[in-house]
Amino acid sequence: MCALEVEEARAVAPDGARILYRVSGKGPFALVMPVPWGLDSYIQTRGFSSLGFYLALVTFDPRGVGGSDPVASEAEYSDATIARDAAAVADAVGLPRSVVIGHSGGGAVALTYALLYPERVSHLILLSTAAWWSDPSPMRTDRGFPATEVEMRERMREEVARSVRRPEVFAPAMDELLTRMRFSPERLRWTVTKGAGTYDVRARLGEIRAPTLILHGREDRRVPLERAEELHRGIPGSRLVVLEECGHWPHVEQRAAFVAAVKDFLGLEDSPNRIF
Repeated sequence: MCALEVEEARAVAPDGARILYRVSGKGPFALVMPVPWGLDSYIQTRGFSSLGFYLALVTFDPRGVGGSDPVASEAEYSDATIARDAAAVADAVGLPRSVVIGHSGGGAVALTYALLYPERVSHLILLSTAAWWSDPSPMRTDRGFPATEVEMRERMREEVARSVRRPEVFAPAMDELLTRMRFSPERLRWTVTKGAGTYDVRARLGEIRAPTLILHGREDRRVPLERAEELHRGIPGSRLVVLEECGHWPHVEQRAAFVAAVKDFLGLEDSPNRIF
């Protein structure tokens, strides 16, 4: 399954939960982790589409959101559960080992996956993320938690406007994207109030042996650049690329520089098969 057009299917996790995943693009496979904040994965499918001519991107909806099964208990909202479901998706696609990509909260899932399944990660790409959360409140949950998908959609619109350097440039695309996204207020509440406070892998960064690229916007107001520098110090042999005039969404705000950095890191300039 590998095509420029998006193809959908469902993987079955060991406990029987069905996980909706999408495959798009061409080239070596890259497993893109969803964020745990109550969003489906359509934002990753579209957001990383600039890599579609170089990598076959595998994205998936976390449990309780979008096309994946609902959770049976709140414990299934955890990053570890998402990481285990990612392994089930990889098995369904036939990926014993692949590139792994994570942006923001998805970076936390990517790090969790790399620590749980080091043998399954050929290369790790982390964008705008951290080894721990000093501010676990996306979508202005300090104003109270949204109760409906409609409210979450509006909070997401506000969050993106606060997170990018030039919101007026991306507002039209976000309006189109948000109409197609699905949300889970329950997952958002659990992640902020319970999940984020237990996430801290700083002491384990030295265990990561996969080649690692860390990308961060210098003007990121959501996750400080210091968090990227902390990852760089902690992960042996990692490469840190700081993108100028860029906020929290490097793969959207600086698409050309982002693609160039990924291609260089994976050795895709001459042949997409070099990484394997």
